[in-house]
Amino acid sequence: MSSPSDDPGAAETEIPSEPSSVGPERQEALFQEIAEELAEREALLATTAEAPEPAPEGPSAVEMVRETREAINQLGEQINQRLAGLQAQFDREVRAEATRERIVDRLHAELQEYKQDLLLRIQRPIFIDLIQLHDDIGKMTRSTTAPGGDGEADERGAAFRCTLESIQVAIEDVLYRQGVEPFRGEGEAFDPRRQRALTTVPTDREDLAKTIAERLRPGFQAGDKIIRPELVSVYTLAR
Repeated sequence: MSSPSDDPGAAETEIPSEPSSVGPERQEALFQEIAEELAEREALLATTAEAPEPAPEGPSAVEMVRETREAINQLGEQINQRLAGLQAQFDREVRAEATRERIVDRLHAELQEYKQDLLLRIQRPIFIDLIQLHDDIGKMTRSTTAPGGDGEADERGAAFRCTLESIQVAIEDVLYRQGVEPFRGEGEAFDPRRQRALTTVPTDREDLAKTIAERLRPGFQAGDKIIRPELVSVYTLAR
């Protein structure tokens, strides 16, 4: 049998080795005290085992705000870079589209000009023949004899001149419907780009040199294209 010094609980409560010297009531009270003390120790151990470990300290509120601001700034920079890239791409597309439109417009204008030039080259011989007929009728009109006293002959001559003039007007109408119009140069100075000198008239006056002495026949043009230049007589300085 173990001695009282070997029992861990002997310091707090001493149990007599001879139970016969203690009464039943005292033994029951001692057992009650021991049971309560054991219950308290078990409760203390259970409380100590269930106590949560202290949580590690987290970042402070200031650090969290600073980190949030940095994240927002980085996101803003990324958005600005992406928007700048989109703007640059949009500007390139706008410039490319404008270039394409200019190219298309230039090609269209060149095509239209080529078609007009081609059509004019095809029609030019016909226009030249009509203009020559117009000139010939004008010569016939001017060469018709003037009134000579014979009333009937004068009437026939006037009727003939009227007929010739009406034919000239009809030819001008045909040319006009095809875009060809007669013209006469402005001013009295000779313009070799739009006029042709059929004859020359000598003069001693230097101020009359290279000026129009007489307008013989009108020129004809289709738009800005000369079909037949104006035919004129030009003053030249006599030597």
